[in-house]
Amino acid sequence: MLISQRQFMLMLLATVLCYLAVYYYQHSKMNLHFQHAVHSLDVTLQKSPEQLHLHTHNVVNVQSGGNFTERVSHFNAFLSSFRAEELNNGRTRIWQAPTSRSVHVVTNAKRDYFISLSNYSKVTTVILPWLTNSSVSTLQNSSNVLIQNYFEWTADDKHCSWLEKRGEIRKHIPNRDIYITVRPRSLHLSYANAKYVFYMHIHRDAIITAHGNVITDRLKLILHGCRPHDKTIPSRYDHAPLYTEVLVLRQGIWGRGTFHHMVEIMPRIALLVDFLKANPEICIMAPQVGGRLAHLLRIIGLDKPKVITGVTRAKIVYQPRATPCGVANVQESQMLSQLFRNYIKEKFPEQPRNRLILIRRSKTRRFLKHNAIDAVLRRVAMNYNLTYTLFIDNPTPSLSETMKIFHSAVIIVGAHGAGLSNMLFSQPGTYVIEGGCNLPHVLLCYRRLAYVLGHHWHGITAQGRSSRVPCRIHPSVNISPLHIDAVVREYLRM
Repeated sequence: MLISQRQFMLMLLATVLCYLAVYYYQHSKMNLHFQHAVHSLDVTLQKSPEQLHLHTHNVVNVQSGGNFTERVSHFNAFLSSFRAEELNNGRTRIWQAPTSRSVHVVTNAKRDYFISLSNYSKVTTVILPWLTNSSVSTLQNSSNVLIQNYFEWTADDKHCSWLEKRGEIRKHIPNRDIYITVRPRSLHLSYANAKYVFYMHIHRDAIITAHGNVITDRLKLILHGCRPHDKTIPSRYDHAPLYTEVLVLRQGIWGRGTFHHMVEIMPRIALLVDFLKANPEICIMAPQVGGRLAHLLRIIGLDKPKVITGVTRAKIVYQPRATPCGVANVQESQMLSQLFRNYIKEKFPEQPRNRLILIRRSKTRRFLKHNAIDAVLRRVAMNYNLTYTLFIDNPTPSLSETMKIFHSAVIIVGAHGAGLSNMLFSQPGTYVIEGGCNLPHVLLCYRRLAYVLGHHWHGITAQGRSSRVPCRIHPSVNISPLHIDAVVREYLRM
């Protein structure tokens, strides 16, 4: 039977609608499955935790507008509300031990590890997301990072050629022209996680290992810092002290070294200062109880923190984002530097920013031609009316004196070493010149730190043939004094 053109069009339309209905149904099932796996919930600060039923969700996105500082403040306020609900619900509950000594290890090495965490009911992740509804450029957008202006790093030809051979040009083009660092630019997103500004995992009924990993009932969550990463449950954990709440600051084994506690350990707490000041009952699990770390905690506003160490149990454990080994996190490092600089301005008399600093190491990685470098820099300081300071590490100046010295710096010159971590006390825009080890033992941790803090960085590779000796035990670094003199003078002419 012949059909009219109109009937044919109606049949065709019906077929298309049926196909779309089937596609929509299948797509909806996939979305529901994904949402069930991630359990993500966007929240606003106007709603109470009770209204949000947070305990039925594994991931909470704290949606907050404003600039970076305002968003961090909102994040801390939400954490306090979340904490209050957790304590109200579990105040009378006794700590529950793991039901099995067999645990599933989850690490943040996998990008989708949040999805893996959704299988465990005793951990909740609270996220401050990266806002994408405004300009990607940090020059105009202050919502995701504290510092807006960044400067291209530069290096000598030897350093740049080595990076090009390694393929690093795909991430960041090596620059030989020092004048490219004059103009401020937006943050390279390869330096930041453009999904999360910050996040923290909150565990219930947990064991904290000696290296800062956290175990709950079938889960061991390892946030990679510097090794080792123990993958077992500590023996005799039932004898470990039990606390109501503990925040984990410890990661890996090198937390007592100057670089590691300045660049990896302390930044983990920098975005949580308001939360900890509002809730001083929370203990802090750190690499050490006293020492310089305790002094730094007081400087950022935690006057009498309850610092603990070693294997620990707690009803509630707060595990902030870890710092990858030698890789400074952007937001945490910027906030820590800001807290340091606020303290310096509040506690010490104002000083002119006119200091040229040479860092002298007394053990490994000493400048082989230190005396000649010292002489040319003294001459530069005299020519440009700068205050010259030789910063030595034996004996090291007091922390207060160190802070004042580096806060007034215009230029910092040093061989690769912990003294360069004091750039955290310096004002954004400081020029940092680093003498690196012989190829291929070039470590780039201070280049990254300088960049994320809004400093200028120039690398000079040691002269001589390639070495098999690791950089950390190089006895000396052979850098040309004339090269340093030329770079410093070029900086000062800009």
